[in-house]
Amino acid sequence: MSRRIAWLVLAAVSAAPASLPGQVPSRWRPDERAILQDFSYVTAVAASDQRVFVATPNGLGLYDRSFHRWDPPVTVSDGYPQQPVVAALADPSDESVWLATSIGVVHYEPFIRRFDVVPVAGGVQDLMINRDDPFSGIYLRTGSGWQKLPRGGFIPSPAGRLPPPNRQLRPLSPAALVQRLPFLQGLSATILIDRRMRSYQYTSAAAVPNTNEFFVGTNGLGVLRVDELTAQVERMPFGLLANAVGAVVAAPGGVWAATGAYSARDGFTFVSTDLQQYAYDEGPRATGFGFHAVRALLFRGSTLWAATDNGLIRTNGHGDSRRFTTADHLPGDAVLSLASGTTGLWVGTRYGLAYVSDLGNKPTIANVDPSLSAPVAALASFGDSVWIGSAVGLGIAAVGGRAVVPPDVAAVPYLKDPIAAIALHADTVIVATENRILWRARADTGAAWHVGLVLSPQTGPIVAIAPERGGVWVGGDQGLVYFGFRTNALRRYTIPMDLPGPVRGLAVDGEYLWIATERGLVRFSRRALLP
Repeated sequence: MSRRIAWLVLAAVSAAPASLPGQVPSRWRPDERAILQDFSYVTAVAASDQRVFVATPNGLGLYDRSFHRWDPPVTVSDGYPQQPVVAALADPSDESVWLATSIGVVHYEPFIRRFDVVPVAGGVQDLMINRDDPFSGIYLRTGSGWQKLPRGGFIPSPAGRLPPPNRQLRPLSPAALVQRLPFLQGLSATILIDRRMRSYQYTSAAAVPNTNEFFVGTNGLGVLRVDELTAQVERMPFGLLANAVGAVVAAPGGVWAATGAYSARDGFTFVSTDLQQYAYDEGPRATGFGFHAVRALLFRGSTLWAATDNGLIRTNGHGDSRRFTTADHLPGDAVLSLASGTTGLWVGTRYGLAYVSDLGNKPTIANVDPSLSAPVAALASFGDSVWIGSAVGLGIAAVGGRAVVPPDVAAVPYLKDPIAAIALHADTVIVATENRILWRARADTGAAWHVGLVLSPQTGPIVAIAPERGGVWVGGDQGLVYFGFRTNALRRYTIPMDLPGPVRGLAVDGEYLWIATERGLVRFSRRALLP
C-alpha cells in the first residue's frame, strides 16, 4: 500500500504544471521591455475572436484583431518554450492559447502573460476542443492516442469517445486551407516568393470564428491575412530579418537594425517606435548586400549608411544602394565606425580613416591621414573635427588635416589603450576602452579627464556606449550597465534575465533605449531602467 501511495504522489508531482525547461521568469512588463527577433518562420497559428497567436521558433507573436495592432511578442526570455511548437489552438472560453510541443502541452494566458506546462510522455502532436463544451477541457493527440486534460487538471487521461467531427475545433492544416480556398493555389506563385526570388510554403493556418478571415503561416514570409470573400492576401510584416543584430541607429519614427553574422538573410530592418511598422532591405535582388557583419550604422537625411566587413554601404531602405570599397579609395574594405560631419561622413576602417564628401551621386573619398594605419573602431564628430578612437589610443582630426593627440589626452595613460567607443553628450566627451569609461567637458580642453571604474567584470570587454542623463550606458558580452558619473553608481542588467544575448550596439531614442544583441533587438523603457 505504501508503495502505491508513493507512486501516486510521484506521478502527481511530475504531472503538475511547472516552469518550462530553460524558462527564465520575466521581471519586465510588455511596456517596459520588448524583444524582437526573426519571427518569419511560423510553425503554428491560432485565432480567436480577439487575437491571433503566431508561434515561431523564436517566440509567440500576438496580433490584436480588435485594434489591428501587434502586441509586444513573447520570447524565450519571457517564458516561451524552447521546444518547437507543432500545433496551436485558441481557447474560445478565455482567449488563451494551447501549444503542442515535444514535452507536453503548454497553456499561455495573454492577459497575465503566464505559461503553464503539463508534461506528456512522448509529447503532443495535435490539439482539439469540443466546440459545444470548451469548459470541459482540451483533447491531446499523443503517440498512444487521444487523451483529455480536464479544465484546471494536471494529468491527462485516455479520452474515450471523441466529439463528433462537426463539433471539433482543431488546427487547420495547409492542405485543408487550400481545399477550402482554391484561389490560394493559383496565387502561390506570387504570394510565396519574396523580392530576392526565394520561394516559400504554407506551414499552418487558422480560421477566425464566425468570419471569412484566415491567418496563414509560412516558412519564411511570416504570417499572411486572407479574406475569403475578396480573395485578397495581405502580408503582415513583423520582426527582424535575422536574430543577430550588429548595430542599431535611431531614425525618424523608429530605428534601423542591421542583421548579419552569417545568417540566411543579411540586411536592414526598420522598426517603428510603437512596434507596428516594419520594413526590410536586403539589397539588390540578384546579389544582396554581400556582407556578413555590420559594425555601425548612421542615418543622415533620408539615407542609411552601414559600416560592414565588406565595405561602406549606402542605401535608401527601398532597394537603391551602393557599396564603397578600396576601389573607391577607402583605406580598407573592413569598415568599423562612422560619424556624421558638417559636409560629409567620417569613416573608420581597419587600416585608417577616410572622409566622404559630396554625399550625392558622386561622393569623393579621401584618406584623412596616411600615417594613421591602425584600426579605427570609434568616431564622434563635432563641427569640422572628429574624435578618433583607434587601436593606438585617442586622437583628434579635422577636415583636410592630420590626426593629432592633444596634450591633455597624452597625459592620461589609459587613453593610449585601444579605444572601443566614443560618445558626445552636451559638452561632455565620453570614451570607452575595453575595460573602463573616461570623460571630460568637451569644450574645456585644459580640464583633467575623469577616470571611471573598471567595468569589464560586469559587462565583459566593452563594445558599445550611449549617453544617459548623469552617466552612460555601457554594453558588452556579459550584459548592460548604467554608470553614473558623479556617484559611480552602477545598475546592471544581465543575460538571460534581462537581455537575450551579448550587446553589440546601443541607441537612445526619446523614451526608449534600443539594444542590438546577438539574439535580437531589445526595446527598453528608459523610465523602467532608471526609475
